[in-house]
Amino acid sequence: MDTLFVQELELRAVIGVHDWERTFAQRLRVDLVLGVTTEMAAKTDDLAHAVDYAALAERLQALAAQSACELIETLAARLADEVLEQPGVHWVRLTLHKPGALPAAKSVGITIERPIEHSAGEVAS
Repeated sequence: MDTLFVQELELRAVIGVHDWERTFAQRLRVDLVLGVTTEMAAKTDDLAHAVDYAALAERLQALAAQSACELIETLAARLADEVLEQPGVHWVRLTLHKPGALPAAKSVGITIERPIEHSAGEVAS
């Protein structure tokens, strides 16, 4: 298993529990680490056998822009679900940053890890 990563992808989303937070789209950042199999992509040098990270980034940006979550946990889970729908992705570690959420901190956020579920009650290891 190999890993593919995307660091500090900028997203914009209406997010927060306070009324003032819900009046504008806030800037967020997401870091992704994906468990992928790259053998066929490496052999063929063909994007059809790889995770198209540019297209994935666009999907995540669109999903965030359309969301209106109150909690960062909710948006992170939705983004992770979108990543896991991509062919060739076996697991995801996603860190969602909300810069400026606390005046005395550079950022707050959450890291979640999700495997692809193979069937009810069984998950990939």
